[in-house]
Amino acid sequence: MRLDVQVAGNRVTMTGRIDDSATFADLPARLPTSEIVIDTGGVTFVNSIGMREWIRLLRGLRETGRRVRLDRVADVLITQMNLIAEFVGERAVTISSFHAQYVCPACGAESAPLVDAVANAPLLQQMKVPAMPCPECGAQMELGDFPERYLTIFKG
Repeated sequence: MRLDVQVAGNRVTMTGRIDDSATFADLPARLPTSEIVIDTGGVTFVNSIGMREWIRLLRGLRETGRRVRLDRVADVLITQMNLIAEFVGERAVTISSFHAQYVCPACGAESAPLVDAVANAPLLQQMKVPAMPCPECGAQMELGDFPERYLTIFKG
């Protein structure tokens, strides 16, 4: 599956793979000059070349004075962004929500619920995630990976 990019007003929706075939060179010209909202909830894979293109896109948008808000950031993308120093601590982009892998210690169910980064900002800055109920048994789920893989980007 290749990357599908849909533009509707100031909202960009991405689904598929951000990989060697992904190019965002023409995207800034198709977007307004105000705030841009990028929804990556449908992104399923990111490799190093795709990440390079993603960084170039965000840098290019910022350099033209556009504000960038990321909405529904896919878990595969948020974990990669946490590895890039330019995203950590500094508010290169605003993240309104992201998916994170949770696991239920009671029944073993796994889920990638949407975490509201705005409502949970104080918690995320402390490298903690909000409690999420298990969709299978209702018990409290836990983050299924090290907090640093998801939350370093939110440190103040």
